[in-house]
Amino acid sequence: SKLDLKEMQFEETLNASKDVKLSYNHHHMFRSSIDSELGLLAMEGEKWFGVVDIKRKKEVWSLKRTTLNTNFGGKTFGYQTHEWLMIGQQKYLSVQTDRHQIKMFKVVKEKEKESEYQFVEDAKYELTYSSDKGTEATINFCDFDHGFKHIFLIADNGILQKRKVQDINTVVQSVVLDETVNGSLFRNFRLSADGSYCILGAGWGKKYFYVIDVANGTQHKLTSTYLDSSYVPSFINGENEFVAVGDKRGRIEIWDVEKKQSVKEIKVDSVNNSGCFIKSSASTNNILAVGSEDNTLRLYDVTSWECFYTKKFDCPGWSLHLTEDLKYVAFAGSQEPYGTCVVLEVQH
Repeated sequence: SKLDLKEMQFEETLNASKDVKLSYNHHHMFRSSIDSELGLLAMEGEKWFGVVDIKRKKEVWSLKRTTLNTNFGGKTFGYQTHEWLMIGQQKYLSVQTDRHQIKMFKVVKEKEKESEYQFVEDAKYELTYSSDKGTEATINFCDFDHGFKHIFLIADNGILQKRKVQDINTVVQSVVLDETVNGSLFRNFRLSADGSYCILGAGWGKKYFYVIDVANGTQHKLTSTYLDSSYVPSFINGENEFVAVGDKRGRIEIWDVEKKQSVKEIKVDSVNNSGCFIKSSASTNNILAVGSEDNTLRLYDVTSWECFYTKKFDCPGWSLHLTEDLKYVAFAGSQEPYGTCVVLEVQH
């Protein structure tokens, strides 16, 4: 049965800063994502990480990440890095806990109380990155392939590493990037679902982005005549065929990965286009979701590029997550006094 995107209904089910007593009170909120099977929302705040039970509107776990850096220069790291994953039959939550370290926590249900969870660190999957930078060794970005077989890192602003999750401290492939990349508060590094391509937004004032063919270790610099910078790329439906890239003036460009050509230009319809920085994107089930500085979520049908849904929030879209079962959308961003994440429940 083909999903009729126009029939989808979206209902706000949670606003984390208003509905939940959080152990966090800062105006930033970064990557937020949902495990719809568990009904849990994970959020990355400034030097804080937390998990909320969506239905019970309750914080169930939090972690201090005091060493993470939100210097707004190119030195930022660790704010778009967590992931819900399945290793064998076990659910895990992967979290960057330090500039050079990623830890994995088993998500374990309490025996007495079905609705309570424990997050138990599993040393087998602790990733420690080291380099000639010593204490400055940094994981800037990371992503996993769809089956959670491999983790990919961008490290020290200039190296792509591929590692097997089951042997997480052995590097199986390392590529020196043609250009150093700035760290970012946004998710400028993405992997295609099968792990064969990754894409890097180059950031402020750079009209180009990089596609890396992982198997061959080759890098392709693709230059746009439409965008004024390159941010928050997404593979359409996670597949290798097309990629969407945004800029800081409300423009999105779709590229054919194989042909290395632009195939579609999209301008978001906004009152203030100069201030409509595209800050997040996600794509699954023929939907491209885009979050922007004008506090708006826009959903596009990738078969026609028609915008079929928009919604205004109280915060800009610094992070966006569509669950693959299309049960939830998470839209997060920074606002005064407290950053938040809003969860929409989807009916279709």
